[in-house]
Amino acid sequence: MSARTALLIGGGGPTGPLVVNALLAEGYEVSVLNTGRHPVDYAGPVERIIADPHYLDPLKDVMRGRHFEVAIAQYGRLRFVAEALSGHVEHLIAIGGMFYPGWIDPAATVRPTSETGEARDWTVHYLNEGAPMPEHVPLDPVGKFGERVVETDTLLRWAHLHGAFDATILRYPRVYGPRQPGAAEWSIIRRILDGRSRIIVPEGGFLLQSVLYVENAARIVMAAVRNRSQAAGHAFNCADREPLTHRKWVEQIAKAMGREVGFASVPAAMARPAWPYARFPLTTGHHVLDLAKMNERLPHDQVPVVPAIQRTVDWYLEDPEMRGRAVEPQLRDSFAYEAEDAILAAMDKLLLEIDALELPDPDMAHPYSHPKAENDRHDAPEGTGR
Repeated sequence: MSARTALLIGGGGPTGPLVVNALLAEGYEVSVLNTGRHPVDYAGPVERIIADPHYLDPLKDVMRGRHFEVAIAQYGRLRFVAEALSGHVEHLIAIGGMFYPGWIDPAATVRPTSETGEARDWTVHYLNEGAPMPEHVPLDPVGKFGERVVETDTLLRWAHLHGAFDATILRYPRVYGPRQPGAAEWSIIRRILDGRSRIIVPEGGFLLQSVLYVENAARIVMAAVRNRSQAAGHAFNCADREPLTHRKWVEQIAKAMGREVGFASVPAAMARPAWPYARFPLTTGHHVLDLAKMNERLPHDQVPVVPAIQRTVDWYLEDPEMRGRAVEPQLRDSFAYEAEDAILAAMDKLLLEIDALELPDPDMAHPYSHPKAENDRHDAPEGTGR
């Protein structure tokens, strides 16, 4: 009986080695395709295929004469990967993002003005919908990148329907954990290391977001590998089962560091220093994924949020100078503490000015009557009875 074969495209990022090692542990012969610029050691021997998955011709060249039972595409231009692997793989698991309506900051899809001459719109928009987002909602082609995402999603579904391969689409939110590029956790870790005692949190820090720990991402991928019949032909929202508020996220990072921090609630439009770690700052609202299909069709155990954040923080604190500062070019956090202090001072001043206004105290009592004696009853206002 021939060995099972698997191809992983990528393999040098935070989740790639975890998936490769899991495949090896389950007896797969694994090939890893990437540019070779970021070599990684795995738990066993793998075939290393050198090609740039951003371009079609190199992919087609290296696929000649090869066939795989399963391929996991975690890197490169997915539409080219899908075309090159057609006829060379039985099951393609494609990792993508979430271009759900209203979820993507339009400014994030526009390159800097110096490159395109196109100005960015930094207007904050508040989302009206707060319910968990299901997979069946059509994706929104925001910007050129969003158009490519929708085109690729359509291409994968077409290829599945026409028998090119069984296609599974995994949609990731923000991923966190060791070795994650542009890790928002570093924004908080560094501020605490730098002695910041108050962290700006937009809208009180109570906006919910679905996020995904790297180990959980790998477990979801392996669940799709093991449950091909349940995964084929489907798109799945993938995330930790517990969504996080900004406030709890910051609080857990501080606890993992053995520290305490205060919170400063600032309207999203005025909280620009927090935008790099708040994520989705211009589409302000809850960004929570409906995980019902993932839970039903891709059963797997997860690392809970608290230990996941602890592991992430511990990894950065092992070498904060090297590991933390390495993510800053992608994070684009200026750590402009003078600006943060000015915002904090302005908010404190505004609160004092509001306290100084002679405003009537709100009546916080509930509307139901509570007579002290039977003859002391007062009729409740019409319509307030239970």
